[in-house]
Amino acid sequence: MTRDPNDETRADSKARRAQSRTAKRAGTEAAPRAPEKIRYARAKFGDVVLVCTKCAKRQGLPKGYIRTVLKQALKARAGAFEERIPKGRIPKPRLVEVGCLGPCPKRAVAVATTASLAQGRIVLVDPSGDPDAILDALLPDFGPKATLTPPGAPEDDRSGSRIP
Repeated sequence: MTRDPNDETRADSKARRAQSRTAKRAGTEAAPRAPEKIRYARAKFGDVVLVCTKCAKRQGLPKGYIRTVLKQALKARAGAFEERIPKGRIPKPRLVEVGCLGPCPKRAVAVATTASLAQGRIVLVDPSGDPDAILDALLPDFGPKATLTPPGAPEDDRSGSRIP
Protein backbone atom coordinates (compact mmCIF):
# COMPACT_ATOMS: atom_id res chain seq x y z
CA MET A 1 0.00 0.00 0.00
CA THR A 2 1.43 3.32 -1.03
CA ARG A 3 0.99 6.40 1.01
CA ASP A 4 -0.57 9.40 -0.67
CA PRO A 5 1.52 12.56 -0.05
CA ASN A 6 -1.67 14.63 0.21
CA ASP A 7 -2.92 12.64 3.18
CA GLU A 8 -1.85 14.09 6.49
CA THR A 9 -2.41 12.77 9.89
CA ARG A 10 -3.91 14.90 12.56
CA ALA A 11 -0.64 15.05 14.53
CA ASP A 12 1.31 16.23 11.47
CA SER A 13 -1.12 19.08 10.77
CA LYS A 14 -1.06 20.24 14.42
CA ALA A 15 2.72 20.23 14.46
CA ARG A 16 2.88 22.20 11.21
CA ARG A 17 0.42 24.84 12.52
CA ALA A 18 2.36 25.19 15.77
CA GLN A 19 5.59 25.69 13.83
CA SER A 20 4.03 28.40 11.66
CA ARG A 21 2.68 30.21 14.73
CA THR A 22 6.05 30.26 16.46
CA ALA A 23 7.72 31.36 13.25
CA LYS A 24 5.29 34.27 12.94
CA ARG A 25 5.85 35.29 16.55
CA ALA A 26 9.59 35.01 16.22
CA GLY A 27 9.48 37.15 13.10
CA THR A 28 7.70 39.99 14.87
CA GLU A 29 9.79 39.77 18.02
CA ALA A 30 13.07 39.44 16.20
CA ALA A 31 12.79 42.90 14.67
CA PRO A 32 11.92 45.34 17.48
CA ARG A 33 10.61 48.69 16.40
CA ALA A 34 12.94 51.60 16.67
CA PRO A 35 11.75 54.23 19.17
CA GLU A 36 9.89 57.02 17.48
CA LYS A 37 11.24 60.53 17.59
CA ILE A 38 9.55 62.99 19.88
CA ARG A 39 8.33 65.90 17.83
CA TYR A 40 7.12 69.32 18.91
CA ALA A 41 4.62 71.70 17.36
CA ARG A 42 4.19 75.41 17.86
CA ALA A 43 1.32 76.31 20.17
CA LYS A 44 -0.99 79.06 19.00
CA PHE A 45 -1.86 79.99 22.56
CA GLY A 46 0.19 81.59 25.30
CA ASP A 47 -1.29 80.10 28.46
CA VAL A 48 -3.71 77.40 29.58
CA VAL A 49 -6.68 78.10 31.86
CA LEU A 50 -8.39 75.07 33.40
CA VAL A 51 -12.03 75.52 34.46
CA CYS A 52 -13.70 72.96 36.74
CA THR A 53 -16.90 71.74 35.07
CA LYS A 54 -18.15 70.20 38.30
CA CYS A 55 -18.06 73.59 40.05
CA ALA A 56 -19.69 75.30 37.08
CA LYS A 57 -22.46 72.70 37.00
CA ARG A 58 -22.98 73.09 40.76
CA GLN A 59 -23.46 76.85 40.25
CA GLY A 60 -26.07 76.18 37.56
CA LEU A 61 -23.94 77.76 34.84
CA PRO A 62 -24.39 76.61 31.27
CA LYS A 63 -21.53 74.73 29.67
CA GLY A 64 -18.86 77.13 28.46
CA TYR A 65 -20.11 80.12 30.46
CA ILE A 66 -16.80 80.90 32.20
CA ARG A 67 -15.03 80.42 28.88
CA THR A 68 -17.36 82.90 27.18
CA VAL A 69 -16.99 85.50 29.94
CA LEU A 70 -13.19 85.28 29.93
CA LYS A 71 -12.93 85.34 26.13
CA GLN A 72 -15.11 88.47 25.98
CA ALA A 73 -13.02 90.18 28.67
CA LEU A 74 -9.82 89.24 26.81
CA LYS A 75 -11.16 90.63 23.54
CA ALA A 76 -12.23 93.87 25.22
CA ARG A 77 -8.86 94.25 26.89
CA ALA A 78 -6.94 93.39 23.71
CA GLY A 79 -8.96 96.01 21.83
CA ALA A 80 -7.47 98.71 24.05
CA PHE A 81 -3.95 97.70 23.00
CA GLU A 82 -4.59 97.37 19.24
CA GLU A 83 -2.91 100.64 18.31
CA ARG A 84 0.32 99.69 20.12
CA ILE A 85 0.53 95.96 19.40
CA PRO A 86 -0.01 94.37 15.99
CA LYS A 87 -2.97 92.05 15.70
CA GLY A 88 -2.19 88.47 16.63
CA ARG A 89 0.87 89.31 18.74
CA ILE A 90 -0.90 89.11 22.11
CA PRO A 91 -0.77 85.44 23.15
CA LYS A 92 -4.28 84.22 23.87
CA PRO A 93 -4.86 81.65 26.60
CA ARG A 94 -6.51 78.33 25.84
CA LEU A 95 -9.56 77.82 28.06
CA VAL A 96 -10.15 74.13 28.80
CA GLU A 97 -13.02 72.71 30.81
CA VAL A 98 -11.77 69.80 32.91
CA GLY A 99 -13.07 67.54 35.66
CA CYS A 100 -12.75 68.26 39.36
CA LEU A 101 -9.69 70.30 40.33
CA GLY A 102 -9.90 69.46 44.04
CA PRO A 103 -11.41 72.23 46.14
CA CYS A 104 -15.18 72.38 45.83
CA PRO A 105 -16.11 75.90 47.00
CA LYS A 106 -19.62 77.13 47.64
CA ARG A 107 -20.79 79.91 45.31
CA ALA A 108 -17.50 79.86 43.35
CA VAL A 109 -15.77 78.04 40.50
CA ALA A 110 -12.30 76.52 40.78
CA VAL A 111 -10.02 77.77 38.00
CA ALA A 112 -6.31 77.13 37.50
CA THR A 113 -3.64 78.52 35.21
CA THR A 114 -0.10 77.34 34.59
CA ALA A 115 1.18 80.18 36.79
CA SER A 116 -1.19 79.38 39.66
CA LEU A 117 -0.38 75.67 39.49
CA ALA A 118 3.34 76.49 39.55
CA GLN A 119 2.68 78.27 42.87
CA GLY A 120 0.55 75.35 44.08
CA ARG A 121 -2.69 77.36 44.04
CA ILE A 122 -6.13 77.11 42.51
CA VAL A 123 -8.08 80.34 41.98
CA LEU A 124 -11.65 80.37 43.33
CA VAL A 125 -13.68 82.68 41.11
CA ASP A 126 -17.14 84.16 41.71
CA PRO A 127 -18.89 83.67 38.34
CA SER A 128 -21.17 86.68 38.93
CA GLY A 129 -18.18 88.96 39.59
CA ASP A 130 -16.61 91.55 37.35
CA PRO A 131 -15.01 89.87 34.28
CA ASP A 132 -12.05 92.27 34.39
CA ALA A 133 -11.36 91.39 38.03
CA ILE A 134 -11.54 87.69 37.17
CA LEU A 135 -9.14 88.25 34.30
CA ASP A 136 -6.74 90.17 36.55
CA ALA A 137 -6.77 87.33 39.08
CA LEU A 138 -6.15 84.66 36.46
CA LEU A 139 -3.78 86.41 34.06
CA PRO A 140 -2.17 89.32 35.91
CA ASP A 141 0.56 89.83 33.31
CA PHE A 142 -1.77 90.25 30.34
CA GLY A 143 -0.90 93.41 28.47
CA PRO A 144 1.97 95.19 26.75
CA LYS A 145 3.59 96.57 29.92
CA ALA A 146 3.68 93.34 31.87
CA THR A 147 6.60 92.98 34.22
CA LEU A 148 8.34 89.80 35.18
CA THR A 149 8.72 89.04 38.86
CA PRO A 150 12.29 88.01 39.64
CA PRO A 151 12.78 84.63 41.31
CA GLY A 152 12.74 84.83 45.09
CA ALA A 153 10.72 88.07 45.13
CA PRO A 154 8.02 88.38 47.81
CA GLU A 155 4.59 87.14 46.83
CA ASP A 156 1.64 89.33 45.98
CA ASP A 157 -0.35 90.49 49.04
CA ARG A 158 -3.68 90.01 47.24
CA SER A 159 -3.15 86.28 46.79
CA GLY A 160 -3.74 85.33 50.44
CA SER A 161 -1.89 82.83 52.55
CA ARG A 162 -0.66 79.64 50.99
CA ILE A 163 -1.75 76.39 52.55
CA PRO A 164 0.88 73.67 52.01
